[in-house]
Amino acid sequence: MLRANLPWLNRMLAVDSAESRGDAAGALRLMEDMALGPDGRPWWRPERLRRLRQLADLGDGVPAWVWGRWIVAQAAQSTPGQPRRANEVAVTTRGGPGTLWGVDHEDARAKVMDHDWVYRQLVLYEYGGLTTFVRRMSGGPLVGRVSEVTSWSSARMGAYELLAEEPDRIRWLDLASRDVVETVNLGGASLMAVGEAAIGRIVEAAGTKLFESAPLCVPPEVAHAVADAPQAWMDAVAVGCRGEWGDVLSEFIAKMNHFDLLSDLSASVRRQLLQPADPGLRPDRVGTGGNGREYDAALVLAALAGEVAVEAQTDDSSAAQLDEERPQTPLVAAALLEPGTIQALVPMLVASDAQDLRVWAGLMPAPADRVCMRLADRIASAA
Repeated sequence: MLRANLPWLNRMLAVDSAESRGDAAGALRLMEDMALGPDGRPWWRPERLRRLRQLADLGDGVPAWVWGRWIVAQAAQSTPGQPRRANEVAVTTRGGPGTLWGVDHEDARAKVMDHDWVYRQLVLYEYGGLTTFVRRMSGGPLVGRVSEVTSWSSARMGAYELLAEEPDRIRWLDLASRDVVETVNLGGASLMAVGEAAIGRIVEAAGTKLFESAPLCVPPEVAHAVADAPQAWMDAVAVGCRGEWGDVLSEFIAKMNHFDLLSDLSASVRRQLLQPADPGLRPDRVGTGGNGREYDAALVLAALAGEVAVEAQTDDSSAAQLDEERPQTPLVAAALLEPGTIQALVPMLVASDAQDLRVWAGLMPAPADRVCMRLADRIASAA
C-alpha cells in the first residue's frame, strides 16, 4: 500500500515545500498535474486549491497580511499542536459528541479539524502549533515577506464590541482595555449588528491590523468573561454553549468556518447574505456553492448597477454606525477575489464600468483595490 501510494506522498511533500517557499503558482502546478489520487478521485482539498489559485492570480504584489494568513493556513493543514487533545477539548467545549455532524464518526471528527473554530485556536495557539511551524520556516522567503508573523503566535485572545463598519475598515471597542481598535474590513462584522461582540486574536502586518482568522461572534456575557480572563476563554465559550444562545453559538463554532485566506466569511455563508437580482441565479443553489462563480459575477454586476451599496449611504460618521447604513463592500470585494470571477465578468463589462471600478479601488482594502484597478485598466484598454 505504501509503495503504491508513494508517488502521491512524494507529490504532497513537493507541494508542501513549494508552499513553504511562498511559490503558490508552483504548488498549484504540482497539484493540477496530479489532480486525482490512486483511487481515481480528487486528491487535494478544495480549500487548498482555491487558496493557491487566489494567490497565483494576485501575484507577488499583495499585502503582508495575506502572506501571514497563508502561513497560518499552512500551519493548520500540517496537523500541529496536539490535534487529538485539541479535538477532544473542542468537542467538549461546544457541548459533547452530540454536537458532531457528518456522515459517520470518522467524517465528523475530520469536520472538527476542518471547521471547528475552537479546535483551530487550540492547535495553533494554546498547544503551540503555529510557533513550531514558524520556527521551522524561520529564515525562509515566505516568512521574510511578513516578519511580524513570528509574534502572531503570542497574540492574546481578545473580546471586541462592534462600533462601526466602513468600506475598508471596522472599528471595535476592546472590552478589556476600552481602547478603540481598527481592523481591515474582511467581512468579519457582516454577520453582526452594531453593539454585538466577537472574540479573536488581532495581529498586525506592515501596519495593518486584522484578525488572524475569522473572529467568532459570541453573546455579550461570553465576550465580557473573555475580556476579564483572556487565558480562560475556553471556559467562557463552554459556559456560553450551555446558555440561552448555546445552540446558535455551537453552530457558529462547528459549521460556519472555512477559514478563508482573503475574507473572514466562508464563500457559502457570504453568498447567502446577499441575493442580487438575476433570473439566471438559482437561490436554492447559492448555499451549496453549486453556482458560486455565477453568483459572484452577478453580485459584482449588481454593485456596478447601484443595486448593492459599496459606499456608505451617508457622510455623517455617527449615522454610518447604523446597521442599515453599512456598506456591502467586503462582500463585493470577496466576490471579486474569488478564482474565476474576473474571467466571468470581462465579457459582460462596458467601458463606463471602468470609472466605477476606479472609485472602488479607493474604497476597498488591498488586495481588492489592486484587482479593481487592473480590471478597470483592462476594460479601458479594450474600449
